[in-house]
Amino acid sequence: MTQESLISIVLCTYNGEAFLQEQIGSLLQQSWKNIEIVVSDDHSTDGTRSILSKYENDPRFRITYQQKNLGAVANFEYAAGQANGDCIAFSDQDDVWLPGKIEKLYGAIGDSLLVYSDSELVNEQGASLHKKISGLRKLGNTNDTRGFVFSNVVWGHAMLVKRELLQHVLPIPQQIPHDIWFAAKATALSGIVYLDEVLTRYRQHSKTVTTTIAQKTTTRPHEKRFIDFEEKLNWINILKHNCGDAERPFYEKLYDLFSLKANGKFVMPLFLFLLKHQAALFQFTNKSLLSRVVEIRKLSRGEQR
Repeated sequence: MTQESLISIVLCTYNGEAFLQEQIGSLLQQSWKNIEIVVSDDHSTDGTRSILSKYENDPRFRITYQQKNLGAVANFEYAAGQANGDCIAFSDQDDVWLPGKIEKLYGAIGDSLLVYSDSELVNEQGASLHKKISGLRKLGNTNDTRGFVFSNVVWGHAMLVKRELLQHVLPIPQQIPHDIWFAAKATALSGIVYLDEVLTRYRQHSKTVTTTIAQKTTTRPHEKRFIDFEEKLNWINILKHNCGDAERPFYEKLYDLFSLKANGKFVMPLFLFLLKHQAALFQFTNKSLLSRVVEIRKLSRGEQR
């Protein structure tokens, strides 16, 4: 890859008229000029199409208007598959990118398949919430996928990936967010790189798909807890089949022990296993050792339908 490399920006839209114009403006102000902006609109019913229509004759844009609503995952997979760049960045419809974002991420990716950066959280009006993702998570380089079992450190809007990663991550497994899936898979294949710089103003509002600031949780009914358990077990199984050889025994053991939760009883062997590997499992969090033990205790309790 050279300074002339084409970089694709994939932008999926759906009823995003409130913030879309500002975001497109920030994409066009990137210091890296050899870009294509691949847009797939998922059959919006508001003014989104009117905003996009202004760029239909701009050679930097390739815009598709879906004839029916595909849903977020299918629309994302379609858009990602249209990208021609050597590297690909993923844009939400409601954020604001700083001008040097693409150039700086490209310069930092090195031999990795994925690089990501820090973000500043802003409110609906774009005013700073005086929080950064780096204040909520421990961001950094890693080649250890175990941190993704119960947490995440890479958001889709903050990453740049090499095109070759797509052949390993598409299609996206059902019910798995694309950002954690891309990050975990890239970690297993090449390790991931963190650029310690705020490059995105990450808007938080009522329609935000991903919750970044931790919310207080209420007690979940048994049925919901069991569904969550099944989803987590499925995720562990996916990681087991996509990790490196060195990590596979860990995931095989974790899957077997986590499965025992379905008996409805506290699983002491799981508690001890999680405690043994707590440093790797909680590598992305700021939890104290005591908080980790409390969390591990919750994770080891039995679940019933």
